[in-house]
Amino acid sequence: MGTEPTRPLPIRAGSWPHRWTKVDEPDEVAVVASYETVIAGAGPAGLTAGYELSRHGHPCVVLEADPHLVGGISRTDQYKGYRFDIGGHRFFSKSAEINAIWQEILGDQFLRRSRLSRIYYNRKFFHYPLKPANALLNLGPIQAALVLASYLKARIRPIRPERSFEDWVVNRFGRRLFEIFFKTYTEKLWGMPTSAISADWAAQRIKGLSLLGAVVNALLPSRNKAGQGEVIKTLIDSFHYPRLGPGQMWEAARDRILQAGGAVHLDRRVERIEHDGSTVTAFVARDSSGRRTRYHGRHFLSTLPIRHLIHSMVPTPPPEVVAAASALKYRDFLTVVLIVAEPHVFPDTWIYIHEPSVRLGRVQNFKNWSPDLVPDPSRSSLGLEYFCFEGDDLWTMDDAAL
Repeated sequence: MGTEPTRPLPIRAGSWPHRWTKVDEPDEVAVVASYETVIAGAGPAGLTAGYELSRHGHPCVVLEADPHLVGGISRTDQYKGYRFDIGGHRFFSKSAEINAIWQEILGDQFLRRSRLSRIYYNRKFFHYPLKPANALLNLGPIQAALVLASYLKARIRPIRPERSFEDWVVNRFGRRLFEIFFKTYTEKLWGMPTSAISADWAAQRIKGLSLLGAVVNALLPSRNKAGQGEVIKTLIDSFHYPRLGPGQMWEAARDRILQAGGAVHLDRRVERIEHDGSTVTAFVARDSSGRRTRYHGRHFLSTLPIRHLIHSMVPTPPPEVVAAASALKYRDFLTVVLIVAEPHVFPDTWIYIHEPSVRLGRVQNFKNWSPDLVPDPSRSSLGLEYFCFEGDDLWTMDDAAL
């Protein structure tokens, strides 16, 4: 667990000394601590905020519910020396400032990795990003002609207005290519029809991507290199990655916060956000023993899910705000990790599963993200990823069935 500085912080404008109040009842607030800034959540956002504040001399504390790990869903889990990335977290940004922060935090442990990813569809592998020769060979001449005709139809008679993800993609790729490469995977991922997903999300998520753009990228890949025009994230052919998985970045950020005089408190689940109607006055966090701590501060930053944030506020927000937060749905995620007695299973970093007949969404090959994630060079480790809702049949399925 992160600890507080052993020496008092210098008194400066905006700084807050610590004060401790001990009580005997475990269900009462056991400790009162004050910092200039209190941050809820030690995921990438919370730790980056804490890192920036602490390195500029602003005392802060980061509160994390997990009793052992930082990083949130970007943490690195371990089993018998094998390290697992929950989801496959590429480090890629168009922002020079963000890239500089990552490099500053991790230094030479921040590797540059080549990307190889493919789509598995109709018992064949398609390169992604698209490679025309590979796609045409796998589709066959008749299917390829139908894809082209569908694309031309969409260009001549586009759907107007574009209301859904489906409309947006069909207009840029044609309906046949949409049904092959977009519909099944997207519906697996989000658990809803593509016709019910907003076009705004598509415009942001795959902004700048079209069939013509994908073909140009395949034929002239240098056009997609950083510094040469707009970079389309889904088409990048390399990315950065911590040598020991994404959690290494956030463990290093935690250590930098502690070195700069800040604090990271694990096993602190924020369950109460106290406010006076216009200003947050305290976060109350509970540890696994039931002991509660009230954190006072001048500034408060929450990286909590919006639903949890609203439900934790005291006094309770207006009914319409609570109702809106309660209506939010979150998609959940399961990874089944396999340790395989083969040194090389397949060359890909990850594979998208577009087969509608199986519920598997994606397969990660952790060894190809970084060889140091796998301690035994004669073995490999794979992550089989399923998308679900908490409480549904996938979520409640036992390990053997998965």
